[in-house]
Amino acid sequence: MNYRIGVDGGGTNTRAVLIDENADVVGRGEAGTSNHYSVGPDRAVENIRRAIDAALSGAQVLEREVTGWGLGLAGACTQVEQSTLFSRLELVAGTARVVVDEDAAAAWSGAFAGEAGVICIAGTGANSFGVAPDGQRARADGLGPLLGDRGSGYRIGEAALRSICSADDGSGPGTTLLRPVLDTFECATVDELVQVVYKPEFKRDRVASVVPLVFEAAVAGDAVAVGLLKDAGQALAETTLTVLRKLGVARVAPVGGVLSQASPVREHYESVLRAALPDISIELPIYDAAIGAALLLS
Repeated sequence: MNYRIGVDGGGTNTRAVLIDENADVVGRGEAGTSNHYSVGPDRAVENIRRAIDAALSGAQVLEREVTGWGLGLAGACTQVEQSTLFSRLELVAGTARVVVDEDAAAAWSGAFAGEAGVICIAGTGANSFGVAPDGQRARADGLGPLLGDRGSGYRIGEAALRSICSADDGSGPGTTLLRPVLDTFECATVDELVQVVYKPEFKRDRVASVVPLVFEAAVAGDAVAVGLLKDAGQALAETTLTVLRKLGVARVAPVGGVLSQASPVREHYESVLRAALPDISIELPIYDAAIGAALLLS
């Protein structure tokens, strides 16, 4: 039997799957991030290799039985980025064929099994990506926390931090988020929070750790939390509509932790899409991004 490897390499971790000829998963593995901007190309490839080895080991499949590696990697949007990683991956892939693409392409491939459509990814970061029936691609956002990621977990967390600060000094509305957010950062006051977030070693991904608190506060009726989530839904809908209109398609699959649950984010997101495109089809992904990466080999 011929097997294929699929790798979904994100900014937080790397997931590998081993699929058979029927696209059934027979092995899975995980490792650290494979975003080369975070850890460098060599470390990224090392983590990819670890995830793949774990998938092979779990399935008790020999590497020589694998015909191809399909990889969807964060930080691999351009030809230059893909070539940099491809040259290193080819050296460790043995006789297997290697295809390197961006992580959004893998998510799209999995969501629609290679057919036309648009995905909106909303996790710690955010972007929309799609492919038209003729193969044309389009994207919006995916520019990272400094330049974009509108509607992402990072942006929600950032807005929550600003909201508790304005609530604390009285320049903004009160919110029940103040105490639980401070507790998350092990701070007694906003003054202590300032000292934590401006330390050189403070990691940006910690900002997104407050998102579950925002969801909880919204469920309890906190107006500030509800507003933050609606703003995120609006931003995500705008990037999705941009890609849908560029490609002339009306299918979207929302993916990622921010959009995958019932919340004001998802509700407002769908409401904006349906108001703009009444015939839009909002669908569940067929496969996850790791399987989608393997399908890039088709």
